[in-house]
Amino acid sequence: MLTLAVLYNHPRIGCCQGQAYQPPRHHKGKLMKTILFLGGAVISLLLWSPSVRAQSMGQNNPIYREMAKQGSMTTGEITTVYGVPCVEVMLKKGETIKKFIHSIPSLKRISHIVEDRIALINKTHYLLNMNGPESDNMSTVKNKIFVPLNYSIEPKILPEFLPRAENHEKYILIDRRQQYLGLYEKGRLKHCYPISSGKSTPLKKFVILNMDEFHNSRLYDNAQMNLALNIGNNYFIHEGIVPGYAASHGCIRVFPLHARFLFYKWAKPGIPGEIIDGKIADGEMAKK
Repeated sequence: MLTLAVLYNHPRIGCCQGQAYQPPRHHKGKLMKTILFLGGAVISLLLWSPSVRAQSMGQNNPIYREMAKQGSMTTGEITTVYGVPCVEVMLKKGETIKKFIHSIPSLKRISHIVEDRIALINKTHYLLNMNGPESDNMSTVKNKIFVPLNYSIEPKILPEFLPRAENHEKYILIDRRQQYLGLYEKGRLKHCYPISSGKSTPLKKFVILNMDEFHNSRLYDNAQMNLALNIGNNYFIHEGIVPGYAASHGCIRVFPLHARFLFYKWAKPGIPGEIIDGKIADGEMAKK
C-alpha cells in the first residue's frame, strides 16, 4: 500500500518542466479500488488467523473473562493442550487446584467436572498444594497449570484404538514420557489416568503377576504401596502421590480413586501390558 502511494505521487520521468504526472481520472478510480481490495484482504487474513480467532473466543468466554479479571493468567494466550483450548494460570504458593476452581464462579458451578479434567490435563491431583517442597507428600513443585475453556471437548492423550491390544480382553499401556496410563478392552481405550513413574522406569512388556491390597516397599523405608499390582521384579502399579511429573523410585503411582478402580473392578493377574516412551510402534494411530 505504501508503494502504491509513492508511485501515485511520483513525478513522471521525462515530463515537461518537472510537472507532477497526473494520471487520468479512470486510473485514479482503479488505484483506489486496488488499495481498498488489498486492505480488505489483509484485514480478512488477520481476522481468520488461528491466534485472532482463539483470542476472540477467549474474550467471549466467561471462564476467560473471570480469570482475566482475577489476574491469574500468565499471558492470556490460548493454547491447545491435547486438543482442548486452554490458558495457563499461575497459582499461589500453597494453593490447591480445588481452591482455585472455587475462586472462579463459572468453574465452581461445574466443579465436579472441572476438578477431574484439570487434574487429567495437568497430571496432578486437585488437592495437592502448589509450589511446595518436593519432600512434602501433599505438595507439588509445579506452580502453573493449564485451565480448559471448553469442557465439552474430551482430551485426546493416548490412542483411542491400539491394534496390538485388539486380541486381548484387557491391556495396559503406560506412557513414561507423557506420564499417562491407558486401560484398553479389545483394543479400545476405556480409561486414561495420570501417573507418576520413575525417570528410569524400564521400558518393557509385562504381565500382572499378583495383586496385594496392603503392601509395603522392601527397598524404601517400608513405604506404603497399597492396592499394588506387581508387573515384574520390584515394580508395581499402586496408589500414591501424582505431582505432575516423574517422581517415584520406579513404580507407577496413580491417584487413590483410580487405584481402587483398578484393584477392585478392573485388574486381575495375567493381564498384559507395556511401558513405552511416547512412541506408538507400527504406525498405530488414534481411531474413533
